Amino acid sequence: MLSGIILSLCYPQFNLGELIWISLIPLISAIWFGSAKTSYKKRALRGATLGYAAGLTFFLINLSWLHHIHLAACTLLPAFLALYFAIWGAFAATIGRPSFFDSKAVDASLKSKRLFSNPSIESLRCAFLNGSAWCGLEWLRGWLFTGFPWNGLGVGLKNDLVMIQIVDLIGVTGLSFVIVFCSSIFTSLIFRIAREIKTSRLKAHPDFAVGIILIVSIFIYGTNSLTKEKEDHIEVSVLLVQGGIDQTEKWDANSAQKIYKRYWDLTTPYLTLEKADFDLVVWPESSLPYSLHDKETQTYLNNILSVNDFELVLGLNENIPQEGIYNSIVVLRKNTSTAKTYRKIHLVPFGEYVPLRSALPFLEKLASSAIGVDFTPGKKAVPIKMSLPEHYSVIPLVCFEDTFGNLARKFIKNEPQLIVNVTNDGWFGKSAASEQHLANAMFRCIELRRPMIRSANTGISCIIDSTGNLHDRWASTPGGKRMIYGDTKKNTFITASLPELIRIPRNPKQTLYARMGDSFSIILGAISLIAVMAHIFRKLIRFRK
Repeated sequence: MLSGIILSLCYPQFNLGELIWISLIPLISAIWFGSAKTSYKKRALRGATLGYAAGLTFFLINLSWLHHIHLAACTLLPAFLALYFAIWGAFAATIGRPSFFDSKAVDASLKSKRLFSNPSIESLRCAFLNGSAWCGLEWLRGWLFTGFPWNGLGVGLKNDLVMIQIVDLIGVTGLSFVIVFCSSIFTSLIFRIAREIKTSRLKAHPDFAVGIILIVSIFIYGTNSLTKEKEDHIEVSVLLVQGGIDQTEKWDANSAQKIYKRYWDLTTPYLTLEKADFDLVVWPESSLPYSLHDKETQTYLNNILSVNDFELVLGLNENIPQEGIYNSIVVLRKNTSTAKTYRKIHLVPFGEYVPLRSALPFLEKLASSAIGVDFTPGKKAVPIKMSLPEHYSVIPLVCFEDTFGNLARKFIKNEPQLIVNVTNDGWFGKSAASEQHLANAMFRCIELRRPMIRSANTGISCIIDSTGNLHDRWASTPGGKRMIYGDTKKNTFITASLPELIRIPRNPKQTLYARMGDSFSIILGAISLIAVMAHIFRKLIRFRK
């Protein structure tokens, strides 16, 4: 439980990311310090129980904002997600447990002046397997049952820009391997040094040196990534708009005119300025109350588009008869007849559709009281072509799609590209959800080396460069963060506009992650699974003998 508490402190709203390196030590220690006489079956059960306790504690704190959606959600989802911790706990208690934690074996080996010939190799073996199992399970969590990759271990390091640059090679789940690997080594080191002091036989610990070398290597890689020379880029003048529409008003017909007026007031004054030369205006998810094909909406948008020459990117619903309702991103220039759309591919279960609602009667009742009609998923992961101030393309991501690296990488092309995420975090009230959402989204910029614009109805609207930085690193006069955010109370219910400049690399490279996706985590997860199967096979052979 202590591990769960410490781990929860690493993420927004607490932001004590430095604790991530010690967060798992209480859990690993509790798992490894079991009785040597205990059978593998009992060790596995004990490890699973301890892992579940840590996971449940972490997710209950970390996802406490779910009570804004439904009271049951803030308990049922953590109870499910804690199972991944339980599986890892069972693994770490058996296959991932160093043999020198068996006290009798340690005593015998000490008398013979050797500790399993090379305990550092045993420590490295277990650290590697434990790290492999963890990042494999994190990848599984982001894929199984449509996936929930939210707040993996690597996300806890979001404030350490140097250390997280490595995710362009291994992805954010791969970064979790490094954390678990080092945590395992440090835990075994504490135990062995304590034993050595007790017996007055201090030894060298090359496994600790390996951990240090790994961290230093990642630090050097990150430093090099952050200090690269300025790239040739396209400068896009952008107006970022945050509507701040309350959820009780968003779909209320009586509030429709108020919403139309608000976006008009937040946009047109900037477009009519004497020196106004905006290339791009971005509005958030489902910014307007009616569909793109509604005549009133089209007239309204045509009036705004006639004010100046710019491209408008906004979130809108599309209601297409005989086809479905889509949660879309729309790009407009001059008038609505030029509309280019992206339809959200990865829908949120129980938020945008209810799985098996037609097959299971009780789910149908739940659906009718929750979201009514299901959204229809889009099918094409194609970037949207833009033309101002010159040609580039937009990687469109709606709401939580920006937490799925494997989806975002499908849009990658060998051309100038900008990630645009439109979202609405108003569902989660004044909680840590908005800041956690941003923390997860920024890793897409680093994994793919593409800058991002985020426009939120309520939430955090901002500009992020391709290193995950919210500051303009190349500005002649460096300023503050390029974001619309609240006061010290972290209020994200803000109505504001942000005129800014974003730089899009003209010749961006395709990162290893963009080409290979989560292969690193999948391969390591497969290795840990093979280790489990090999262990079971050996047990069966011994049983038959």
